[in-house]
Amino acid sequence: MITQSMSLQGQYFDGTRPVGVPGVFVFEEGKEATLTLPQISEKYSLQRLSVSPRIGRADRFIYLPNGAQFQCPDHAVLDSLPQESPSEGLIAWLEERWGIALAGVAIIVAIMLAGYFYGLPAAANYVALRIPIATEQALGRQAINWLDSNEWFKPTNLQEEKRTAILEGFDVLRSDLPLKDHYRLEFRNSVVIGPNAFALPGGTIVITDALVEASQSPEEVLAIAAHEMGHVELRHAMRSILQNSAIAVVAAAFTSDAASLSVAVGSMPALLAQTKYSREFETEADEYAFRLLKKHNYSPASFAAIMERLFEKQGKQPQMFNFISTHPVTEERIKQARDSAQK
Repeated sequence: MITQSMSLQGQYFDGTRPVGVPGVFVFEEGKEATLTLPQISEKYSLQRLSVSPRIGRADRFIYLPNGAQFQCPDHAVLDSLPQESPSEGLIAWLEERWGIALAGVAIIVAIMLAGYFYGLPAAANYVALRIPIATEQALGRQAINWLDSNEWFKPTNLQEEKRTAILEGFDVLRSDLPLKDHYRLEFRNSVVIGPNAFALPGGTIVITDALVEASQSPEEVLAIAAHEMGHVELRHAMRSILQNSAIAVVAAAFTSDAASLSVAVGSMPALLAQTKYSREFETEADEYAFRLLKKHNYSPASFAAIMERLFEKQGKQPQMFNFISTHPVTEERIKQARDSAQK
């Protein structure tokens, strides 16, 4: 109930035209209010009116029985009218407190970061392990065909004797792996990616001529191949694809830029050839490779040797996408390889 007369100036909208008409709403003592316009004056029972929720310091709207609206500044007298939303008090209280708003933003950011660093990898791992290997193989074949047709690769120039020695060792390494029947070792000559090796989804591992030429023995090449086998067995390529695709979808949703998503999908084969796995993925693949090498009487020290040699070569002749740039080398990784060899 209104205990004293009060007037509010504002704009009257009849519901048919977008242009408002200046007017005054006078709230009288009791349960009535009078709306005065340039040529009209009409009285309303307060129970037949309703008011929009309070949103910060924004204007509020008084809804009239005929569908018209009266827009006016917020005022305490409006709290005496029937409210459109019964929860407006709590909402208004929250909106007026910057500390709560900032805390809410901080919580949202924390949730997003947790989802990015923990939730998304866990979800990608769960999904990747349930994707049929045949699906991965199809993606891997598509990727290498794209790389061949776009002249990233040319036929290998390696001598058959070198290739045979590496293939024989490769067959030994894969002989008792869970995905042993799905592996395929491909040799390619590539000026674009230099000395490199990478695993495609489904078990195809590509080794470039430059990488073989940088090695001093087949065992060093096999050490790199064992590392790539770790990526295959642990489904790192598919997990990376799933994570990057999810990020691209979210980015496209926020920016309304579907074209960027199409570009990301279209360039997927090239991205597979220059993938920079996370530090965690690289550590997992290293450890897997060290165990695999030792199991078949190869020394992890060969991994450290070729990594150091490639790192030195990069310093003298930098390559755009060589093995060091796509598989970051660190002293810690080389030390771990040597420590593993001594155990």
